[in-house]
This record gives sequence, C-alpha cells and structure tokens, in this order.
Amino acid sequence: MKALVFGSLNIDKVYSLPHLPEKGETLYCKGYELHVGGKGLNQSVSLKKSGSDSYMAGLVGTDGKMLTNFLENAGVNTDNVGTTDGFTGHAVIEVDTDGQNQMILFPGANGEITPEYCDKVLENFDEGDLILMQYEISSVEYLIRLAKKKKMLIAFNPSPYVDEIKSLPLELIDYLILNEFEGQSLADENDCDRAVDKLRKLNENGAVVMTLGGDGVIYADKNEKVRVPAFKVNAVDTTGAGDTFTGYFLTEILSGEKPKVALRKASAASAIVVQKTGAAETIPEKKEVETFLNNI
Repeated sequence: MKALVFGSLNIDKVYSLPHLPEKGETLYCKGYELHVGGKGLNQSVSLKKSGSDSYMAGLVGTDGKMLTNFLENAGVNTDNVGTTDGFTGHAVIEVDTDGQNQMILFPGANGEITPEYCDKVLENFDEGDLILMQYEISSVEYLIRLAKKKKMLIAFNPSPYVDEIKSLPLELIDYLILNEFEGQSLADENDCDRAVDKLRKLNENGAVVMTLGGDGVIYADKNEKVRVPAFKVNAVDTTGAGDTFTGYFLTEILSGEKPKVALRKASAASAIVVQKTGAAETIPEKKEVETFLNNI
C-alpha cells in the first residue's frame, strides 16, 4: 500500500522569544532558525520514519529546492511534487521558553493546487492506497471527492481550523485526526468526549482521533472508544508533535495494530519530538520510539 500525503510544503522561520507577544508589543528575538516544514511535509516524513511507503504531492516555488532535497534525503518519494513560478509557502513560528508556539502562515504555492493537478497526481495511485490531507492547500474538497471515487483510504487533519471546513464532505473521511481545539470547533461542542462522539457519527464506518496535549488522546470508531494518557516529558517545542503523531498512528493502524497500541506508539513519537527544537528534522526513527517505550 502506498501512503500519499497531498499537502503543504513550507519553509519555517522560527523565532525564540521570552514569551508570546501581546497585541502591540515588540520583543527582541533570542534566537532564529530556518527549518523545512508544512504539515504535509512533516506528515510524509513521519509516515516514512514509522515504516510506511511514503509519497509527497504538493507545490513549491522556485525557492523550494531545500524542501524537496530534504524529503528525498528522508526517503520520501517526491515524483509528484510540482514547481510554480511564485514563492514557496512559509510559516513564521514564535516559540516561548515553555515550548508553546503560535504561527503565521503564508500559503504561497500551497494555494495554487488545481483540480487538474489533483487528477494528474491521483492517476499514480490505486484503490486501497492511503491519502492524507490537511487544510493548508487549495482544492481540498475536490481532492476528497476524487480520492473517494478511486476508493482510496482517506485520512484528514483539519488544520489550521476555519469554519469553512464544516462544509467539506466529512462523511467521506475514514480517519479524522485533529486536536482538542479543532475537534471542539468542528463539533460545536466544548466537552471533548461529546465532541468525539458527535464527529464519529459523520461516517458510520470511520474513526475519530482527538489529541489532547498533556491529557493524552481519544480514539473512537463504531466498535470501541479508547483513551490513552500522554507521556510526561519536558517540552521544549511542540511544533510538529501533532504531525508526528498522525504519521505514526496511521502507519501502525494500517499495519494491523490495535488502536490502543497505535495510539501509544504515536504518543511516544510525539513525546520525543517535543523535547527538541524543530519539526521534521526531529521526527524519530521507529527504533528510537521502540527504545523510548522499552525504557518507560
């Protein structure tokens, strides 16, 4: 089975700050780093490092060679990554001393994905292959419907959350993977358990995975509902933790693992990531995750 991530490719500009700025506040930056990023890129690397046959599709600008080079070095197939004449998408990421972050996203080439490009890419994938999407690119609704017609397995991470996501054909999603804020917003429900239950009803045969940060993660499908606690670690930077979780979770599920086992391994991978600065560069190999779990 091929695992296709059709999503965003960004250049991440990371600024270290004493605290996240208030409105009108000017802060001196304690440090600056340039990283590869984008939820699509991060998730494709996580899929690869966790053991999937990972493919990336998306667009970069003429300044995006560092992204495709990184993916190729990580073992991700980039045959379906295209180039436009404009700028690559980028993110301005502010990180405080507690490891919390906030971001500004410029879509760039990520916003230039057309239905025609989607058609061209999906010609290379078959029934039963996985497609994983986020909401950092254009033509998402078209892509969901096209993937369903091809009978692909569809996973969707509705991030960054905007109300327009509610109008997407979410009933076609096999795995809806989202964080607490996204889940509560999408379900119009303040209680996480009730939000998961409500979202689970969108697709009778689908599953919902809601990450809760330090409070763990909830999984629900038509057969069971599982809650797994988070690992207690010293968080330095939470950037990329959710993307790492998503890739590892899907790899484990698609390899036949039970949800509880998949959740635990994915949570362990995320726990490793938050102890380091960066996103895609910090995603661990499967052996490192196994070592972490063996030492708990």
